[in-house]
Amino acid sequence: MDDYRSRLRQVLDAHSAEVGARLRFIADAVTDDVRGVVLDVFTDQDGEGSFNVWARFDGPDFFALNKPIDAHRHLFGVVHGAEGWEPDVPFLPRSAGQDVLVDTVADWLGAVWDEHVRGSTTTGWEIDSPDGLGTDLPRPLTAD
Repeated sequence: MDDYRSRLRQVLDAHSAEVGARLRFIADAVTDDVRGVVLDVFTDQDGEGSFNVWARFDGPDFFALNKPIDAHRHLFGVVHGAEGWEPDVPFLPRSAGQDVLVDTVADWLGAVWDEHVRGSTTTGWEIDSPDGLGTDLPRPLTAD
């Protein structure tokens, strides 16, 4: 399992600067109506290991609240391209549950948030998985 985590993290780390810039944009776009920022990890239904990460503002009138960040909300995604997955993330081992994938992505998101957002906002942030995956989600991201 450590090999899978390490290979996935290498792919994720290659995208940290881009995702960090998106997170900074989102942090700067927070208004008084935003109750919090949620980073959602969505896994594929077939359990092979593809996933998407989206950011969203929590608060009243979801559509209007998130409109200013629409172009920046999709933080990371794995798509099936002509030559396989893009980016080339490792397949999730059959012996592994999707918690391993979600936990690895959550650890990476936390590190990117620490580097690019920590200390610049008083709004609460958290990492979550709408499918209830991950061993410690929702995970709050705090300035402390």
